[in-house]
Amino acid sequence: MLCRACHVHLRRGYPYCLHCGTLRRGVALDSLDAPHLRRVDDPAQAVTLRAVTTIGRGTDNDLVIRDPSVSRHHARVVRQSDGYYIEDLNSFNGTTVGARVLQGDRAPLPDAAVIAIGDIDVRFEHPRSTAIGGKTVVHETEVPPALLDEPPPTATQPLNARLRRVGSWALKQIPDDRGRRVWVLRNTRTGNYLELDEGDAFIWQQIDGNTTVRDLLFAYAERFGELALPRIERALVTFTQAGLLAGLPQAAPAGRLRRVGRAVLRVLLGLQLSIKGLDGLFDRIYRAFGWWFFTPAGAAALWLLIGAGGYGFWIAAGRQRLFDVGGAAAYGVVAVGVGYLMALVIHESAHALAVKSYGRRVTRAGFMLMMGMPFAFVDTSDMWFGTRWSRVVVALSGPLTTLGLAGGAALAAAYVGDPVVSGVCFHLAIGLYLNTLYNLNPLLPLDGYQALADGLRMPKLRQEAMAYFSSGLWRDLRAGRRPGLRQLGLALYGLLAMVGAALFFGLALVFWNSRLRQAIAEHVPAPLDTIVFGGLLVLVTFPIWFRLGAAVTRAIRRLRAGRQPAVGAPVEV
Repeated sequence: MLCRACHVHLRRGYPYCLHCGTLRRGVALDSLDAPHLRRVDDPAQAVTLRAVTTIGRGTDNDLVIRDPSVSRHHARVVRQSDGYYIEDLNSFNGTTVGARVLQGDRAPLPDAAVIAIGDIDVRFEHPRSTAIGGKTVVHETEVPPALLDEPPPTATQPLNARLRRVGSWALKQIPDDRGRRVWVLRNTRTGNYLELDEGDAFIWQQIDGNTTVRDLLFAYAERFGELALPRIERALVTFTQAGLLAGLPQAAPAGRLRRVGRAVLRVLLGLQLSIKGLDGLFDRIYRAFGWWFFTPAGAAALWLLIGAGGYGFWIAAGRQRLFDVGGAAAYGVVAVGVGYLMALVIHESAHALAVKSYGRRVTRAGFMLMMGMPFAFVDTSDMWFGTRWSRVVVALSGPLTTLGLAGGAALAAAYVGDPVVSGVCFHLAIGLYLNTLYNLNPLLPLDGYQALADGLRMPKLRQEAMAYFSSGLWRDLRAGRRPGLRQLGLALYGLLAMVGAALFFGLALVFWNSRLRQAIAEHVPAPLDTIVFGGLLVLVTFPIWFRLGAAVTRAIRRLRAGRQPAVGAPVEV
């Protein structure tokens, strides 16, 4: 169900929209816990709202703000049947909500609205339970330039290092179906996301600019009952790598050549071309008409189109011939290609609109090489601030939309009389159906896998399954331990994922051979054309063989370490 005001998904069983604060239809305000008014610059100064709550400089107000810019009786918050409203009491400096300035009139208050009472900001907040998830805390850290240039403490005194947050960040506690307390931390400038457990979140919240690593060690021991220095060090390194922490002792800086090599390696491991700043565009599309597709009527229309399209494809298959586009020849092939590209854009836009339907941000979109194959993508990382079922919906929105487009093309192929149009639509439907099966394949890191991983509450399903099949399963068998159903399922999925990855890699080789080999041969003389083609192939498949080589290297090192003699000088591992 969508909010009637902002069209964002409502959380099941919650009485108001977590995005804008609008009440569900039929909900009585007096049945809910009362919201609060809280000063932004002094969060300790807060008041629980009543039917009428007054704000002003005078001591007879419910919320007293002693500031010259605030009138004696400045404003009041009134509870109505459909929500809370702020009313300006003809104050001298006025009351501002968002971009609206009030002078003697009133405005509705959405959740988390900031109200300017003269020069003082006050936040209106609905209470939120742990089951729903905490509010997102957004913070901008201002660090003086001189402090940023301060050299880090020496590595000989790591426990005395004073840590400080840098940049800007957002932190939110999210609901978790396993009963754990989970947080998501985002660098709002770079878009990097970190999932934190209770211990990591505690470490992050203890850092205040004066805290040393020794302070963290004792605070953690007092809170969790263990001296977990390695755990703390790993968390601090993670925060530093995400660009959110300064002051951590570091090893001697790498040379220029090594730094260049690391930068080149990062580029090769993440070959992609992305565009930022698309969130506003998708937000406007969603508010204009995109929200309709997430209503019950929109969902019913999509499923009806999918079902009718299957029947239409069966009818068209009896009339059409494969690779025959009604005599249109090359023009028909071009038309099918253009239609497929348009469907690809709609597919990725469906992911983006699904993100907007949950009130989250679309950070970027573009093209990338994954396992040697080119793909379009929409970055949905901001959905880590949502629930796992919302992430499942976002993952499946693209393939289901493509399936609906395939159904529409199949119906056109079955019932349009023009042979060229019906032929083009039939072949477009075939391509889109194959694309849907391809994207829903849970063995490849595509939409189907993402939905499966979130549905099983295993965000690293592939890595865990492949690691268990390659080492854990055999270790259990050698030790005489009988794998349970979960372990057997992981082993089977790991085996199938490895086979699928090998087949996918073979498909990538065939794809690039068909796309590049002939073009290079036409412009580069032999045998140089083979060398150029081989070099490009190595480049586009670099992430595959580099990670494979790294895994083999680690295995060889472990094997050599296991063969070290038990006597003699101790070996540091």
